[in-house]
Amino acid sequence: MEYFNSPERIDALQIIAHSWRGTPFMPNASVKGDGVSCQKLVGMIYIECGVFMPGFVVPEGPMDWGNANKESIIANWIEGELEGRGAMRVLDYPLEKIAPGDLIGFKIGGCVHHLGIALQENKFIHCFRGEGVKLSRLDDATYMSRINKVWRPLI
Repeated sequence: MEYFNSPERIDALQIIAHSWRGTPFMPNASVKGDGVSCQKLVGMIYIECGVFMPGFVVPEGPMDWGNANKESIIANWIEGELEGRGAMRVLDYPLEKIAPGDLIGFKIGGCVHHLGIALQENKFIHCFRGEGVKLSRLDDATYMSRINKVWRPLI
Protein backbone atom coordinates (compact mmCIF):
# COMPACT_ATOMS: atom_id res chain seq x y z
CA MET A 1 0.00 0.00 0.00
CA GLU A 2 1.22 3.49 -0.82
CA TYR A 3 2.33 5.60 2.14
CA PHE A 4 0.93 8.96 0.97
CA ASN A 5 -2.59 7.59 0.55
CA SER A 6 -4.61 10.16 2.50
CA PRO A 7 -5.16 13.92 2.47
CA GLU A 8 -3.79 14.10 6.03
CA ARG A 9 -0.48 12.50 5.05
CA ILE A 10 -0.17 14.67 1.95
CA ASP A 11 -0.91 17.80 4.01
CA ALA A 12 1.75 16.77 6.56
CA LEU A 13 4.23 16.25 3.71
CA GLN A 14 3.53 19.75 2.40
CA ILE A 15 4.03 21.35 5.84
CA ILE A 16 7.20 19.39 6.60
CA ALA A 17 8.70 19.99 3.16
CA HIS A 18 8.04 23.73 3.36
CA SER A 19 9.71 23.85 6.80
CA TRP A 20 13.01 22.90 5.09
CA ARG A 21 12.87 25.74 2.54
CA GLY A 22 15.80 28.10 2.72
CA THR A 23 18.13 25.60 4.39
CA PRO A 24 21.50 26.07 2.69
CA PHE A 25 23.21 23.33 0.74
CA MET A 26 25.97 21.50 2.59
CA PRO A 27 27.41 18.20 1.28
CA ASN A 28 26.17 15.17 3.23
CA ALA A 29 24.64 17.29 6.02
CA SER A 30 21.13 16.94 7.43
CA VAL A 31 20.34 19.84 9.79
CA LYS A 32 17.23 21.91 9.11
CA GLY A 33 18.14 25.58 8.81
CA ASP A 34 21.90 24.92 8.90
CA GLY A 35 22.72 22.68 5.95
CA VAL A 36 21.55 19.67 3.95
CA SER A 37 22.29 17.79 0.73
CA CYS A 38 19.66 16.48 -1.68
CA GLN A 39 19.83 12.84 -0.56
CA LYS A 40 19.83 13.74 3.14
CA LEU A 41 16.92 16.17 2.61
CA VAL A 42 14.64 13.49 1.21
CA GLY A 43 15.63 11.12 4.02
CA MET A 44 14.90 13.72 6.70
CA ILE A 45 11.54 14.66 5.18
CA TYR A 46 10.55 10.99 5.02
CA ILE A 47 11.61 10.53 8.67
CA GLU A 48 9.53 13.54 9.76
CA CYS A 49 6.54 12.23 7.77
CA GLY A 50 6.85 8.75 9.31
CA VAL A 51 7.89 6.90 6.15
CA PHE A 52 11.20 5.97 7.83
CA MET A 53 11.90 5.44 11.52
CA PRO A 54 13.97 8.01 13.45
CA GLY A 55 17.63 7.15 13.14
CA PHE A 56 17.26 5.94 9.55
CA VAL A 57 20.51 6.73 7.74
CA VAL A 58 20.78 7.79 4.11
CA PRO A 59 24.27 7.10 2.74
CA GLU A 60 26.67 9.88 1.92
CA GLY A 61 27.67 10.48 -1.67
CA PRO A 62 30.60 12.14 -3.42
CA MET A 63 29.54 15.52 -4.83
CA ASP A 64 30.65 15.08 -8.43
CA TRP A 65 30.04 11.34 -8.81
CA GLY A 66 27.52 11.79 -11.64
CA ASN A 67 29.99 13.74 -13.76
CA ALA A 68 32.37 10.80 -14.11
CA ASN A 69 30.24 7.67 -13.57
CA LYS A 70 27.42 5.85 -15.34
CA GLU A 71 26.41 3.83 -12.27
CA SER A 72 24.43 5.64 -9.59
CA ILE A 73 25.35 5.12 -5.94
CA ILE A 74 21.98 6.56 -4.90
CA ALA A 75 19.80 4.55 -7.33
CA ASN A 76 21.66 1.33 -6.48
CA TRP A 77 21.12 1.97 -2.76
CA ILE A 78 17.41 2.73 -3.22
CA GLU A 79 16.90 -0.33 -5.40
CA GLY A 80 18.93 -2.63 -3.14
CA GLU A 81 17.93 -1.37 0.30
CA LEU A 82 14.53 0.25 -0.04
CA GLU A 83 12.93 -1.68 -2.90
CA GLY A 84 14.45 -4.90 -1.57
CA ARG A 85 12.82 -4.34 1.85
CA GLY A 86 9.48 -3.36 0.33
CA ALA A 87 9.78 0.29 1.43
CA MET A 88 9.72 1.69 -2.12
CA ARG A 89 8.35 0.66 -5.49
CA VAL A 90 9.84 1.90 -8.75
CA LEU A 91 7.21 3.48 -10.99
CA ASP A 92 6.82 2.79 -14.65
CA TYR A 93 7.39 6.47 -15.39
CA PRO A 94 6.03 8.22 -17.47
CA LEU A 95 3.13 5.76 -17.80
CA GLU A 96 2.45 6.06 -14.08
CA LYS A 97 1.93 9.66 -13.01
CA ILE A 98 4.12 11.23 -10.34
CA ALA A 99 2.12 11.83 -7.14
CA PRO A 100 2.82 13.76 -3.92
CA GLY A 101 5.40 11.91 -1.84
CA ASP A 102 7.12 10.19 -4.76
CA LEU A 103 10.91 10.17 -4.74
CA ILE A 104 12.32 11.52 -7.99
CA GLY A 105 15.78 10.60 -9.27
CA PHE A 106 17.27 13.11 -11.68
CA LYS A 107 20.09 12.26 -14.05
CA ILE A 108 23.06 14.58 -13.55
CA GLY A 109 25.95 13.76 -15.84
CA GLY A 110 25.95 10.03 -16.51
CA CYS A 111 23.59 8.73 -13.82
CA VAL A 112 20.93 9.48 -11.18
CA HIS A 113 22.73 11.87 -8.87
CA HIS A 114 20.05 14.28 -7.62
CA LEU A 115 16.89 13.59 -5.61
CA GLY A 116 13.68 15.44 -4.87
CA ILE A 117 10.23 14.70 -3.47
CA ALA A 118 7.07 15.43 -5.43
CA LEU A 119 4.59 17.77 -3.79
CA GLN A 120 1.16 19.05 -4.78
CA GLU A 121 0.52 21.44 -7.67
CA ASN A 122 3.17 19.87 -9.93
CA LYS A 123 6.02 20.98 -7.65
CA PHE A 124 8.87 19.18 -5.96
CA ILE A 125 11.33 20.02 -3.20
CA HIS A 126 15.05 19.52 -3.55
CA CYS A 127 18.39 20.98 -2.52
CA PHE A 128 20.88 22.32 -5.01
CA ARG A 129 24.45 23.47 -4.53
CA GLY A 130 24.53 27.27 -4.44
CA GLU A 131 20.73 27.52 -4.04
CA GLY A 132 19.79 25.49 -0.97
CA VAL A 133 16.40 23.89 -0.40
CA LYS A 134 13.80 25.16 -2.82
CA LEU A 135 10.63 24.30 -4.67
CA SER A 136 10.71 23.79 -8.42
CA ARG A 137 8.15 22.79 -11.01
CA LEU A 138 8.12 19.28 -12.44
CA ASP A 139 7.09 20.64 -15.82
CA ASP A 140 10.15 22.91 -16.01
CA ALA A 141 12.09 21.57 -19.02
CA THR A 142 15.36 21.70 -17.06
CA TYR A 143 14.08 19.14 -14.58
CA MET A 144 11.52 17.23 -16.64
CA SER A 145 14.16 16.15 -19.16
CA ARG A 146 16.39 14.83 -16.35
CA ILE A 147 13.83 12.62 -14.57
CA ASN A 148 15.31 9.15 -14.78
CA LYS A 149 13.65 7.13 -12.01
CA VAL A 150 10.66 7.60 -9.74
CA TRP A 151 9.96 5.58 -6.61
CA ARG A 152 6.81 5.48 -4.50
CA PRO A 153 7.07 5.02 -0.71
CA LEU A 154 5.08 2.07 0.64
CA ILE A 155 3.76 1.13 4.06
